[in-house]
Amino acid sequence: MPFAQHHYPFENRELFEGKDGNGGGQFPADFISEAVDQTRGWFYTLHVLGSLLFDSVTYRHCIVLGHVNDETGRKMSKRLGNVGNVVDPMEVIEETGADALRWFFCVTNPEVSSRFSQRLVRESAQNFLLPLWNALSFFTIYANLDGWRPDAAPERPFADRPALDRWVLLRLGRLVRETTDHLESYRISEAARGIEGFVDNLTNWYIRRSRDRFWAGNEDAAADKESGYQALYETLTTLARLLAPFTPFLAEVLHRQLERGHRDGVEESVHLESWPLPPADRADDALEAGMAATQRIVKLGHAARNSHALKTRQPLAAVTLVTADETLQAVVQPYAELVREELNVHQIRWAEERAEYVHHEIKPNYPKCGPRFGKRMKEVAAALAKADGDALAAELEAGGKIVIQLADGAEELAAEEVELRLIEREGTATQGDRELLVALDTTLTPKLIDEGRAREVVHRISNARKTARLDYADRIHVRYSADSELERAIESFRGWIGDETLAVQLTRIPNDESLHSEPVEELAFALAIEPVTAMQSPLPRKG
Repeated sequence: MPFAQHHYPFENRELFEGKDGNGGGQFPADFISEAVDQTRGWFYTLHVLGSLLFDSVTYRHCIVLGHVNDETGRKMSKRLGNVGNVVDPMEVIEETGADALRWFFCVTNPEVSSRFSQRLVRESAQNFLLPLWNALSFFTIYANLDGWRPDAAPERPFADRPALDRWVLLRLGRLVRETTDHLESYRISEAARGIEGFVDNLTNWYIRRSRDRFWAGNEDAAADKESGYQALYETLTTLARLLAPFTPFLAEVLHRQLERGHRDGVEESVHLESWPLPPADRADDALEAGMAATQRIVKLGHAARNSHALKTRQPLAAVTLVTADETLQAVVQPYAELVREELNVHQIRWAEERAEYVHHEIKPNYPKCGPRFGKRMKEVAAALAKADGDALAAELEAGGKIVIQLADGAEELAAEEVELRLIEREGTATQGDRELLVALDTTLTPKLIDEGRAREVVHRISNARKTARLDYADRIHVRYSADSELERAIESFRGWIGDETLAVQLTRIPNDESLHSEPVEELAFALAIEPVTAMQSPLPRKG
């Protein structure tokens, strides 16, 4: 209670009114919180009492909580407990932890009625807490391998850092500003969703794109690696502070593993640290715009692959980016190599005419149109076939209907009365939005097929390393047997396979029953790996 708990005015006058009675005390309260059914109860009564006693509102903000329903949407009730309606929160905490429970309600918006179950909390934790743990694990593994420590090297000037590091730090600064604004305005779910979206970008873009850089062992890459460690360290330690109000235990673990004992002047607990402030001297609008456009292209390209069941590991000859936006190519050009690697293509082309790659075809939905037009259905079908499909598609998207000309006048067709199809040029896989079309060349040459199979071999060797629980730095000897077609691919890319898997030797041993079978695209392949000493020479490069 904002006032009755302090026994004011008989006690605690300074606590209640503030020092010297000049405000800053605990009345009015900054905020109160209760369920929505208290709107005409506690919320109202407090203001009535405050007005009568002190001629003042009792609280400045009110967080109104929605009801917690079960997984089917029914309000939880003790009366329905015998049919499993009530979920024991302690059982949820036992399975997923208290932070997972807290995060679920924050990210699903506590201000509206929500469905609740152990499964939903578990899924929420898998979408956010698990990726964050993976990010921490990635950092600590590589930092320990390299003996990296914070503050051991001077911070690299922002402008001199690699683009990916500058990008993640700019996004981090934006996150700090937005989270601060949301929390100061009591927008809990908006703040939580912003953090969740950032962690998704951190793990699925920044860390994934940085893996090779952290693994690099040559001195030429040392400066970039140091920059990467500094950027990821700053990101994770800042996230610990941002997460402290949401997931206090997780934030504390991050703080202890990353800061306590590793840096001077660190507070004993993350909850004693200051709230982060974004550096004022970091800005690069061109970089942010370029990376946003790059991510957009990559997202569309991945969707095109998925829609045509094209394996991610199968290289393609080219991607064509079709757009009428004359500025897009200049914006994306600095990150062309990133696009090429992400989409696993050898070449990037640009074009302006979308019709060269896709066109729309509109046909009548006979079950919907038949009863209305009857014998005129042939005329309707002919009119649609004759019309410009792309123009009709744009008209349908803009207004939800189209107009066609029949012998006796114009007729309107609603969206549900027609079927809209996107027809792709043969040999392409496309995906797009209003301003951009991404068209992948799906023609596979023997060399591209071999390269894809070599990537599949690398994947299987990497899985074998994980199964054997080898250290990230362990060199290995690979014994294998392979179908003749697959052997051609291995021989063509032998040096690259060795580099990717830290294999100092790839030895073909036909008919060895001790090898573990791992077929590649229905081609026979079996392997076994064993760690070897670092003194053995690396593989010669071929292909």
